[in-house]
Amino acid sequence: MEKFPSFSIDHILREEDFLRFSRAFSKILLERIPTAKGVSFITTSEQLEADFADKYIRKTISKLYEQAIAQRKAVKAAEDSILIPFPLDQEGWIVAYVSGVDPLIIQRAGNDWLADIQLTVLRDFFSLKQARTDPETGLLNSANLYAFLDGLSDYNLIHLVLIELASRVRMPRDAFQNARKATLALQEFTGGGLVHHLGQCVFAILLLQQDSHVGNARFGSSLVSSLKREGFHRVHIGSTAGEGKAESEAGKKKLQDRLLAEAWAALQTAGRRGPFSFCDYSVLAHPEKHPLNSHKDALIRKIRRKFQGSPVFCLIELKKEGSTAMPLSQLLAKYVEPQMLFAGEGTVVIYLEHAVEEKARGWIGNILQMLDRDVGTPMQISAGIASYPYADFKKSEILANCRKALLHAAFFGPSSITSFDAVSLNISGDIYYSEGDLPSAVREYRRGLICEPGNVNLLNSLGVAYAMMDKHAFARENFKKALVGEPDNFMSLYNLGLGEVLRGNVSHGLLCFEKAIGAHSEEDGPEVKSDLQFQLAKLYCRLGIYDKTLDFLMPWYASCGSSQSAGRALRYLGEACFHLGRKSEATIWLQKALHFNEIDPEALSLLGLVYLEEGEGNEIALAFCEKSVELCPSDTVVRLRLARVQVGCGLLSDARQNLVKCLGNRNIQAETQFYLGRVCQKMGRKKQAKYWFGKILQQEKISPELMSELRAVIEN
Repeated sequence: MEKFPSFSIDHILREEDFLRFSRAFSKILLERIPTAKGVSFITTSEQLEADFADKYIRKTISKLYEQAIAQRKAVKAAEDSILIPFPLDQEGWIVAYVSGVDPLIIQRAGNDWLADIQLTVLRDFFSLKQARTDPETGLLNSANLYAFLDGLSDYNLIHLVLIELASRVRMPRDAFQNARKATLALQEFTGGGLVHHLGQCVFAILLLQQDSHVGNARFGSSLVSSLKREGFHRVHIGSTAGEGKAESEAGKKKLQDRLLAEAWAALQTAGRRGPFSFCDYSVLAHPEKHPLNSHKDALIRKIRRKFQGSPVFCLIELKKEGSTAMPLSQLLAKYVEPQMLFAGEGTVVIYLEHAVEEKARGWIGNILQMLDRDVGTPMQISAGIASYPYADFKKSEILANCRKALLHAAFFGPSSITSFDAVSLNISGDIYYSEGDLPSAVREYRRGLICEPGNVNLLNSLGVAYAMMDKHAFARENFKKALVGEPDNFMSLYNLGLGEVLRGNVSHGLLCFEKAIGAHSEEDGPEVKSDLQFQLAKLYCRLGIYDKTLDFLMPWYASCGSSQSAGRALRYLGEACFHLGRKSEATIWLQKALHFNEIDPEALSLLGLVYLEEGEGNEIALAFCEKSVELCPSDTVVRLRLARVQVGCGLLSDARQNLVKCLGNRNIQAETQFYLGRVCQKMGRKKQAKYWFGKILQQEKISPELMSELRAVIEN
């Protein structure tokens, strides 16, 4: 019988708890110790010594730190300070350095009082952790989110991201399993960041930034792509940003409510855009600031009346970089006839009748040169040119094409002149894509391909947009078209590989990835190559090519340094080492993987299997494997590992029940049949054992390791 899928919040403090709840833990200590003014949590004496300039005091403090840990007791550190050690998991310790205490209190503080403070505070820590931890997922909960939003004054900018990951099937077990899967995916993506579960598979991520100029444009797109690769059938993301400098309680409450309301509104918009979509509230709040926002209606009507009877014409939109004492239209009045000039807010549109694109480019280039010469300094005026007729565009679309050409010109810097073309539409499509408006992005990319049918960048961009819209057949078609034009195009190979893996064609996906890694150049960017290396390593591990897994994953892990993203590789490193027979190395990697993510079912089951085979303790091995199945009951691979451990522990009946549930997975069918035969053999059912062993011999592909084990069992 399967256990109820609840998450056990154990009474163990971990180092990450002192990071997640540092502000709340500090507040508890300050309330418990009268007159205390400061709290810092330290793991090494060097951290503490850095606060003291005097060499003698540093030496004394270091000794007291060691004494506090050795005796497991709080000690007086100075005339106004206390050191209080707290136990961590895996027999580690963290020490709270409480400073600014009234010297009279320190003088009168006895050992009993210090011990009582230590015990009471430890209980308060456990209570707070339980109150702010979601029992379904083990993540932070909504209470912690509200508490954290109350204390935003330390940060210049905060991004709040809401993620909805609905379960495909509305059955209780599937909902729990989906929530656990989402927990793993979000923790891996954020590197163990501030992820909250708000209920109903809605999650929140807080991105805290000291620099108010750091943007969040790529986060939504990257997160949607990552979660899509993990197999979620719907991903909706809404985000917002705000300054975290409210000082009064009323101001903090107002900021908190605004951030939540804005992120929620963005999430609802994302939900209406398709199965995989994202939206930032800034786009909803200020549509007039959108770079592709159209001109005022009055200006549009004036220009349309001008060109409505003309069979050939050009429109030129001009924009001045920076401020100027004189409006742009007045600067140009000397060189352009008034009936050709139309002034808007911050821009000017010029109408050239019977002009083609080349003529318009030369004409406006001369005008801008004369203006710079007369003024005596470069005016930094950029121009976007759109002509009619062009491709299949209607007259009414030419003014919008001017704006897109002007955005295209911005890529070349000030004083650039650019004509509307397929690249302009690629840029406008990218703008819509970055905002999560995928239908508009697809429209722009498709129009661009009408202008230039073989444009590889447009084909690739359109394929990515279709993939995000869950239209994988269209996506695959565009990637293949791009590869016809450029067989070694890195992004097309990479994206096609992702699509093949997603549809279950792992071998073809691997082939695409291998071609992509060979075609990568510096222009493609190091981040994409890094992700490709990780994806390749995962595929090699999935296909049982463990030596190549390590070849790609070890340098990738080393390149991550101390960043949290390195944690994603730990489980795969452990699995590769395990299957290569390097069990001691596997143990280290898997223990690190569980320290990174304690509810990783793969790491739990593998470590349990290692403990069994290395004789590290059958009970621990069994507990780990049982927990892995509890976390992910539909995963037949972890269930098979549980059965193997149960066989080793003599729980033959339980092992047989689990093995029967694994028979449907063809990838592990031979191994499942082998252990069913072993169970029957141990239970004295020789005829059934022979039946299962015979089933294995009927299969075409059997690993040499399994065949060797089978022969040894049959001969004995």
